[in-house]
Amino acid sequence: MATLPNPDDEHEIEASRMTLGEHLEELRGRLFKSVIALVIVFSVVYTWRFEVFTMIQGPHQKAMVMLNEARAEHYEEIIQERQAAGEEVDPGVWFSEGYPEVMVLNDEHHNDDRLVHFSADQGFLLRLRICFWVSMFISGPFLLLQMWGFIAAGLYRNEKSVVHSYLPASLILFLGGVLFGYFVMVPYALYFLGLDDLNLETLGVGSQTAGSYLEFLKALALAMGAVFQLPVIMLALTKLDLVDAKLWPTYRRHTVIGALVIAAILTPPDPITQMLMAVPIVILYEAGVILTRIAARKDAAAEQGLA
Repeated sequence: MATLPNPDDEHEIEASRMTLGEHLEELRGRLFKSVIALVIVFSVVYTWRFEVFTMIQGPHQKAMVMLNEARAEHYEEIIQERQAAGEEVDPGVWFSEGYPEVMVLNDEHHNDDRLVHFSADQGFLLRLRICFWVSMFISGPFLLLQMWGFIAAGLYRNEKSVVHSYLPASLILFLGGVLFGYFVMVPYALYFLGLDDLNLETLGVGSQTAGSYLEFLKALALAMGAVFQLPVIMLALTKLDLVDAKLWPTYRRHTVIGALVIAAILTPPDPITQMLMAVPIVILYEAGVILTRIAARKDAAAEQGLA
C-alpha cells in the first residue's frame, strides 16, 4: 500500500523547487531535445518511406487476400449450384484460365489490394503523414522520458517509485496493443466489413482511399494500445491507495458491459470486430484483478513483518 509523504520528501521537493523562469528554461530545453530527436528519427524514416508505406499496407493486403479467397469460394458455390440444377455455366465470367484446378478471379472480379489515390500530391502527403506517425511511435520513449524529467521534480518519492515501476510495463503493453491492432484488429475488421459485399462487382472496402485507410489503421491501433494499459492502470491505482484491491472483482459484470460499449464506440459496426476488442478488455481486466490481489497480499505481508 502507498505510504504518506514524509518530511524527507517535503525537504527534497523544497530543495529542488525552481523559479518560474527556471521552469520555463527547463521546459524549453526538453522541448528542444524532443524536437531534435523527432527530426532525426523522421529523417531516417523518410529515407525508407516507400518501404514504410508498404509495411503500413500490410493489414489491408492481408484483408484483400482473405476477401478474394472468400469471393472465389462464393462464386464456386454459385457454379456448383447452377450445374446441379442443370444450367449451363461459363466459369470464365468469374475465373481466369486454369479453373477449376486454380480458383483465380479475373480482373473484373478480383479485389485489388493497392490503395487508391485521387490526386497527384496525395501519395506524397500521405507518405509524409505516415513517416511522421511512425517517427512519433519510434521516438515515443524518449519523448516520454523528457516529459517525465520535467514533472518528476514535483512528485513525492513514493509517487516516483510507482511510475518507475510501471512505466516499462506500460510501454510494453502499449506496443503489444498496437501490434495486436496491426496484425489482428485491422485486417479482420476490413475482412468482415467486406464479407457483406461478396456478390458485388467491386468491394467498397477495397476501393477506399489511402488516407481513409490510414485513419482507420491509426484509430484502431491506438485504441488497442490504450486498451492494453488496463492492468497497469488498475495496479497503479491500487498501489496508490486510490482503489481497494477487493473492489476490482465486484465490477466484473460492469466491465463486460463497459467493454461491449467501448468496443461498439471505437470499432466499425461489425459484431466480430467488436468482439475482437471487447474480449481482450475483459481478459486484461481479469489480469489486473489477479495482479492487484497479489500486490495487496505482498503489501499486507510487508506490514505484518514490520509490525
